[in-house]
Amino acid sequence: MTSMAAPADGIDFSELPWNLNLPEQHKYVHLTTTTTWSQEHLDTIEDHVHSYSERNLPATPAMTSLNYGTTLWEGLKCYRTNDNESVVFRADKNYERMKNGAQELCLPMPSKELFLRAIQVAIQSNSHLIPPPGEGMKLYVRPMLLGSGQQLGLYPSPEFSFLMYVSPTGNYFKNATS
Repeated sequence: MTSMAAPADGIDFSELPWNLNLPEQHKYVHLTTTTTWSQEHLDTIEDHVHSYSERNLPATPAMTSLNYGTTLWEGLKCYRTNDNESVVFRADKNYERMKNGAQELCLPMPSKELFLRAIQVAIQSNSHLIPPPGEGMKLYVRPMLLGSGQQLGLYPSPEFSFLMYVSPTGNYFKNATS
């Protein structure tokens, strides 16, 4: 749990759809490696936080994730408590699922420590977007692991990216019919 800033003014969090909302206000974490994830990635993670609106994710037509589907993603919910703390729901389960998928796709999985730290940094960098306590409102956190190198042929990617981005969202089932 982490203390944080109050929710941003001027946002009706209860009316946000389940979608990418307010990307111009987001920051995301983007780490890359050509081999494995190291202590250096963990030690310098704050240097790899970028503004969503000012830095596009580098992509080329030959990215292995685009050509061969070497992409994994998970989804976590971050809530604001009545005590103005952030709480993430079952991040350890997300880590285990992503780890299993990474093995199947020949992607180097970040350590559990790096995975959890990336979640923490993404949430701290976007704490103004965590909705106030309320039914179904949350900061959705999306970890991604992908082959980001250029490759023509079904081989392990020569580069890998680990990303963590967020979006404040409303209740997924708000407009569901009974």
